[in-house]
Amino acid sequence: MNLVFVLGTAGSGKSTFTAKFTRFLEYHREDVMAVNLDPGSLILPYAANVDVREYIKVEELMEEYGLGPNGGLMLAHDMMAGIVQDLSNDIEDFTPDICIVDTPGQMELFAFRDIGAQIAKELTDAEKGVIYLFDGVFCRDPLNYVMNMFLASAINTRFLLPQFQIVSKTDMLEPHELEEIMGWAEDPYLLEESIDTRLTGMNRMISQDMIEVIERLGVEFSPIPVSSSTNEGFNELYADLMRVFTDGGKFTP
Repeated sequence: MNLVFVLGTAGSGKSTFTAKFTRFLEYHREDVMAVNLDPGSLILPYAANVDVREYIKVEELMEEYGLGPNGGLMLAHDMMAGIVQDLSNDIEDFTPDICIVDTPGQMELFAFRDIGAQIAKELTDAEKGVIYLFDGVFCRDPLNYVMNMFLASAINTRFLLPQFQIVSKTDMLEPHELEEIMGWAEDPYLLEESIDTRLTGMNRMISQDMIEVIERLGVEFSPIPVSSSTNEGFNELYADLMRVFTDGGKFTP
């Protein structure tokens, strides 16, 4: 079994991507399932085969403990430590060949608290990886693009799993905007030039400092442009996943 966590900033399209990519894999006759790890989700665009909300619901915790939305979310995520084995058993009951795991909308609750690393380690004994979404609309600005590089690098350092990066929402970008973003990914000098010409003051300095840290961490960036509306880029991502997990073969023989 292979398990892939979908991470990205709030609003980057994680749940929509999970829904559409799961269907794409089903179309290619892969034995795939979707898992929801967001206890605060109200509506999902897919039918989760395994859903953390069957064990923990934020609204009930808010009412029981007199918490606000943020406090309820934090408590819910901390409580997930006690149900990792239950979630693992639920996943293993389906015996999928590949599992797409939708993570919380508030990425920091999963990526930068201990529970996220614990789940990544203990959720079944599958081979695991991370798909990180660069929000395409958000990343039109070079500062935001660099911030996403920094977050992806931090996640890579924390989880120590194979990472696949995608630029989401490409259908919402003008051709020249997507071309510029992909140019930044392919040629660091183009990104540095955009930082120098389009940013000023503290924003320019912060971007330059983050790039230095990213270079020291040594994370490679080659994001795939993806649209969950048109399925653009899904074939390329699918090929990358197979290359890493199955040496190029299908997940389901």
